[in-house]
Amino acid sequence: MTHVLLIQLPIPQLNFGKQTGNIPLAAACLKQVAEGIPDVAVDILAESIASYLGDAALIQLILSMRPDIIGFSVYSWNVERSLYIVDQLIAHYRPKIIFGGPEITQDNPLIHVPQVDFWVYGEGEAVFRKLLQDQKFWENKCASESVGTTFSTSPSPYLRNMLEPEIENMMLLETQRGCPYRCAFCYSNKSRINQSFVDDDTVLDSIRWAIESSIGELYLLDPSLNIRPGLKSLLKKIRTANPDGRLAIFSEIRAEAVDEDLADLFVEAGFTWFEIGLQSTNPQALKMMNRPTHLKRFLGGAKRLKNRGILPQIDLIVGLPGDDLDGFGKSVDFAARHELCDDIQVFPLSILPGTDFRRRRHELGLCFEPHPPYTVIKSPTFSNDDMLLAFDYAEVRFDAVFHPMPDLDIAWRLDAGKQGAKLVDHMVVLGKDHYISKIFINSARSLSQIEKLAQNLSHPYQIFILADVCDHDHIRSAMEVLTSANPFTPCELIFLEPESLPKTTSLLSAVKLRRPHYLDTEQRFLFPSPGNRAVLFTLVSERSRYRFGGEMQRQVYWWKHALLPQRADLDGLSHLDGVVIDSKVPELALRDWQERFAKCADEIPAICFAQVSTQKRWLLLTAADEYAEKILNLEKPND
Repeated sequence: MTHVLLIQLPIPQLNFGKQTGNIPLAAACLKQVAEGIPDVAVDILAESIASYLGDAALIQLILSMRPDIIGFSVYSWNVERSLYIVDQLIAHYRPKIIFGGPEITQDNPLIHVPQVDFWVYGEGEAVFRKLLQDQKFWENKCASESVGTTFSTSPSPYLRNMLEPEIENMMLLETQRGCPYRCAFCYSNKSRINQSFVDDDTVLDSIRWAIESSIGELYLLDPSLNIRPGLKSLLKKIRTANPDGRLAIFSEIRAEAVDEDLADLFVEAGFTWFEIGLQSTNPQALKMMNRPTHLKRFLGGAKRLKNRGILPQIDLIVGLPGDDLDGFGKSVDFAARHELCDDIQVFPLSILPGTDFRRRRHELGLCFEPHPPYTVIKSPTFSNDDMLLAFDYAEVRFDAVFHPMPDLDIAWRLDAGKQGAKLVDHMVVLGKDHYISKIFINSARSLSQIEKLAQNLSHPYQIFILADVCDHDHIRSAMEVLTSANPFTPCELIFLEPESLPKTTSLLSAVKLRRPHYLDTEQRFLFPSPGNRAVLFTLVSERSRYRFGGEMQRQVYWWKHALLPQRADLDGLSHLDGVVIDSKVPELALRDWQERFAKCADEIPAICFAQVSTQKRWLLLTAADEYAEKILNLEKPND
């Protein structure tokens, strides 16, 4: 029996339990087409495990399974980590390695390494079946092959219970592949020249399954829903299947295609949100990215959706060839003037492999990060300073933050009201095993103990430095041990009432994360200067004087008062980065406080609760759509 394991690693983040969007739909499609092949068993590393395991724990889990073939779905955010995992695995045994996904292009030097046995370009189903049935096919080393009618006639793998929609209360559904547009910055058009569409009945089967399974949201992954033939007819059928709008449906669309009739049908079918790529209003930028846009028609379509209660998310890109700071400002002003900023996304241009901008990078004079996500640093018309000023202008104009700091989520107490209780590592259950999400460093914990614990960490994890740890070298050594075993896993250091300010520069020099980490590049514009974005330092103190702050540093007030803070108290602490509430008050009083202040959470300093269960409740009150309740509910102490 040949055992195949399919893996998709998540976008890195600094808050454990936050939704990752790491739904292995591609892997499920592969597993589905492999069914029926004799002597082959295909498993998917579950989203709830792959998304929240640190590097060392993930490697140990794969080694315990010892699959014969391992397939990785490779995206810009996980390509380097996937390669690292492969290196570590083949040091112990030699499985066959397959790489597929958007990063697999002829012009991507990162992925063409001897450790990978086969690269799949574009759609993977037909190639995957051949690899499982014909040993000689592996000798080709790479292949690209259309799936033909398999895609248009196959049911969604959700119907076979191959995925975990309960984690994010969402189902992903492809109803089309291929895109007729040829935008120079985009992945979507490179894997397929023509378009293929799933049959209406197959789409409806998926929608009925989602409703019957009490799934709240459905995301149609189509690159542009408006190109589907017979779209209005399909929407009428969806309206019948989803008459009360119980299932909220999202997708992407070209706003110019939305007329009055189509807008009405979207509402009746249950659509509540569309991503609409404006990207720019600069004629030269639109021409150079090969994206003709009729702004008057764009505006009409977007407003038709908004007037019907469908939220349009408008995308703008900073750093496009042909654009400059003034042109970008006019794009921002256009969206603001026409009240299209209720949900707006502003991000820097990425020069992705396989795109026209990557092919023409020298001709266009584009300077960009060579590491994912390949962010533009400057162009002939957009300096590095202009990039920073562009984000500043957009944030002020839209009253928004496009590169926020991680959430304040540093709860550490397991026993309510027991401020002096013994602090123990916090465990989470992922799959059938226990992993550490919060590790405590005290003066009695040896490096040999920390080395063992480093093999069992979540992704990300937190390190609590207790007040009795005065040995800076011990903290440095602990950091080196933990990050050496987990070089792609972000982490946060929390100092509980330290005697002196943490020496962050020294500590960072001991960190063994692979640099630049994905977050270092992806969050480049969080601060003016490039550098660390994957290690966060948080100081917790009863002192309210601001004394610890800088890049990836924050100080929060440790509220231990007998009474819970009121609005005036919180306003008086607004110069700090947040407040950790650690008052010994009845549970009912805490719940009442949370109910009242959750309504104005955006207007007060960031709030966290020292008690773990109370903090979970706060997160689900204030950010329920951002956290995976299934993951948060698994936390328990390490006995």
